[in-house]
Amino acid sequence: MIKITDQAQLIFKKEIAKEENKGFKLRLAAMKKDDKDFQYALGFDDNITKNDKILNIDEIEVIMSNVSFKICDGMTIDYVELEKNQFNFIFLNPKDPNYVEPKE
Repeated sequence: MIKITDQAQLIFKKEIAKEENKGFKLRLAAMKKDDKDFQYALGFDDNITKNDKILNIDEIEVIMSNVSFKICDGMTIDYVELEKNQFNFIFLNPKDPNYVEPKE
């Protein structure tokens, strides 16, 4: 199961509601770059293939390839202020070799 925090949900739902994103679903992709790094990508997509899963996560439809789902299962997506006035999505994935459990 993949979790999306309330803060990330607000941003996703706001973007999904925009006219230019009508008809698109949120796509989440993940891959292993090497043994030390995972790489994640987010975007909007309307191309769903037989190798994709469509998940309904807190009323947000998310498309993922089967490979990405295996990498991301158990992950949490959050939207946080990393530096003053700099907000970013972060991927808290216990399967990622660089994963550090949040202290908060």
